[in-house]
Amino acid sequence: MTTITKEKAMDLAVKYLSFKSRTTSEMVKYLKKKDVEAEIINQVIAKLGDYRYIDDVVYLKNYVENNRHLNYYGSRRMLQDLKKRGISDELLLTLEDLFPKEEEYQSCEAVAKKNLRTLNGQTTAQKRKKLYDKLGRMGYPNEMILDIIRTLISEEEPLELNEEEIVVAENKLREKLNRDYEKYARTHGNKGAQGKDLMFRIKKSLMGRGYPYEMINEKLDQMNED
Repeated sequence: MTTITKEKAMDLAVKYLSFKSRTTSEMVKYLKKKDVEAEIINQVIAKLGDYRYIDDVVYLKNYVENNRHLNYYGSRRMLQDLKKRGISDELLLTLEDLFPKEEEYQSCEAVAKKNLRTLNGQTTAQKRKKLYDKLGRMGYPNEMILDIIRTLISEEEPLELNEEEIVVAENKLREKLNRDYEKYARTHGNKGAQGKDLMFRIKKSLMGRGYPYEMINEKLDQMNED
């Protein structure tokens, strides 16, 4: 098998970037598929970084900016999508700064209003169900979705969403999160982590388990108060 040189690997990388921006992880996976040796991949990634052709921090900022104008996804879907693209857990912790809850609420409300206009003539129950499903698929938090649906559809009309079941499911998830919190607190604490470093490690581990970002923050804030 012919060894791919650094120059050839660089050409492959630049061509791969010509279609759209890539994360470091995506580029590494691509070059591996092209049978580029690990040492050369490291050299190419370093050179791409020097040229600013690849920068995960910039990638994340551009992703959030594009989401504001194109996709209108909620934080849960954004986190899932970015993790698949290989953005690190540490960098994902900055997402809430780039996409604050107030802005997410406004985005969720705008999507809900737009979709509500297409549901004229349907029953209240149908409107609530379709809005709830749509906003859920787009990755908005459950509590935010319910609050916006209540606001947009008159409270005088009967609530057809089974909110009790949603609350029960969220309580079960919180109980599971509490158990995992204790587990990770012991694990990282036994390794010598303390203070902010311990909280950071716990948060990173909980994010890896797929818990909603806002639920993790709520738990950490509660523990800091205690």
